[in-house]
Amino acid sequence: MIVCPMCGMPQLGEKSIKCKFCDFEQKPVSEYTEKEISDLMASYDYEVLEDGGYRIIGVKNIRDIALRGSVSMPHFVTEVCEEAYSCCKFLARIELPDGLRSIGNYAFNYCRDMFDMFIPASVTHMGKGVFNECYDLREIRCAAPEKPEGWDDAWLDGCDATVQWGADE
Repeated sequence: MIVCPMCGMPQLGEKSIKCKFCDFEQKPVSEYTEKEISDLMASYDYEVLEDGGYRIIGVKNIRDIALRGSVSMPHFVTEVCEEAYSCCKFLARIELPDGLRSIGNYAFNYCRDMFDMFIPASVTHMGKGVFNECYDLREIRCAAPEKPEGWDDAWLDGCDATVQWGADE
């Protein structure tokens, strides 16, 4: 299920570029105004990278994320820092963007209600213990056919989920 990054409403399984509820339209990051970027990233502390991507440093207010349950990370985010979503214990699902390259150590630590995860093939770096203490996460679907070279050997430390390699969304 795809969710709108602006309003959090489900898009009924479609890879939609225009939300059916709030009229948010996904477009290249260069076409967004500063206000639109600010609105999309309102729940996060973030920084702009030299290559034009965005790095999520952390969640500003865990309650904002918890109220949504399912979150769609903005499509222009390319990095998630260490412990960025740590202790978002009511986060049930997060949709990672296709262009995401890096997920830091313990990025989703103690997201105890997370039950669903798909990791796109673009993720070439994965830190240690990314899903530590994610109790409800039983299966992680990865688009990569096998563990990429840049993933820490301990990326699954503290998580009992099984991994399905070469998976579709």
